[in-house]
Amino acid sequence: MKAKKVEGLEADRPLRPNAGRIVATRLGELRGFAEAALEPGAAEAQHDMRIAAKRLRYLLEVTESCFEPAGKPARRAAKELQGILGELRDAEAMLDRETGIASLESLLRTRGDLLFARFQEFWEEESTVEAFDRLEEAVS
Repeated sequence: MKAKKVEGLEADRPLRPNAGRIVATRLGELRGFAEAALEPGAAEAQHDMRIAAKRLRYLLEVTESCFEPAGKPARRAAKELQGILGELRDAEAMLDRETGIASLESLLRTRGDLLFARFQEFWEEESTVEAFDRLEEAVS
């Protein structure tokens, strides 16, 4: 998935306004994948959302101090989301490779189901919603 182009960056501006535009764009990307990714079996959308979470996380690792107190909780939420979606992808990949071994297949399906449920719960948790909402307000 190719990153969305960030509009309106100006080299002679201070860090915060430019970083705010980049964060807003990356946060928009992340949220843009949610509806599709929250559907069971939407591996491609979940993968794209994981990549978007990774981009936002790494960006916040460098710029979060510009957006405090919202920066750190949003970075942590992006990191956790990235981890959940990465584990879900790994479980699905293992399932694709190990089909035919009934007990392992059952275990991997159960793990994938649990990880997907965790992803859904995490995305809808008040603290996650609040972390990304507060970041969005901070970059506005």
